[in-house]
Amino acid sequence: MSLSAERRRAHATVLELLEKRHGVGAKGAGVSAWMEARLDRALDALSCDAGGSLEGAVELLRAEPGRLEEIAERLRVGETRFFRDVPQWDALRATVASRFAGRDRVRALSVGCSTGEEGWSLAMVLDAALGRTAAYRVVGMDRSEAAIASARAGSYSPSQTSHVPRDLAERYLTQQSDTVRVAEALAGSVSFVARDAMVGPPPGHYEIVLCKNLLIYFGNEAAERAVSLMLKSLADGGFLMVAKSEVPRVKALGHAVEELAPGIVVFRP
Repeated sequence: MSLSAERRRAHATVLELLEKRHGVGAKGAGVSAWMEARLDRALDALSCDAGGSLEGAVELLRAEPGRLEEIAERLRVGETRFFRDVPQWDALRATVASRFAGRDRVRALSVGCSTGEEGWSLAMVLDAALGRTAAYRVVGMDRSEAAIASARAGSYSPSQTSHVPRDLAERYLTQQSDTVRVAEALAGSVSFVARDAMVGPPPGHYEIVLCKNLLIYFGNEAAERAVSLMLKSLADGGFLMVAKSEVPRVKALGHAVEELAPGIVVFRP
């Protein structure tokens, strides 16, 4: 998308405000095309309340924090799906049983879980690997109350569940008319909470923390804070996994790296 000089200035100013107040910004992360498009649509909508002026739209954002919060919410709404990035999930499935054998319980956290697909994916992996030998708990967190409500419902379209491995789909998914529901057997070990990554994980320590495709929304300072808080929440022997595209950014922060499988790395405190 080609932007006029006026729009580029407006985008830069809004991103600076978002970085300062919400941790959402471009410093170190770059601005993706879809993020730029969402920001542009939001500014166009605001300009209608400001006499058609982009400059007026920016001033509205300065004056009304609630409107800036709405834009931060739009830019943080992520795309998610079950078992996104298969090689990472394959590495998790191959690692969980041997790594955490002998523990009384294993706790896992999905940060920025959106509508819950990642949290339920974690539950399937843990239940299949540990269900008969250890207790497990999965917590999904996201700042969006609406997304959390959808996650708790545990109901998805067939297309949303198409990437679930067949053996797990047969065990943990139930077709009901035109929807697919997550098995009740998992529900007692999974919970979802509305919580911002800038506040940090819910109290407790976790053997596995997944935070995939969330750091792309953060500027450097916010990303460093979020990663630090997640690493502090890890139990002994626990690890943090981020999206492959985010690995170089977390590596640059100087945290310990461990290879789970060829090309698949996780982070430790």
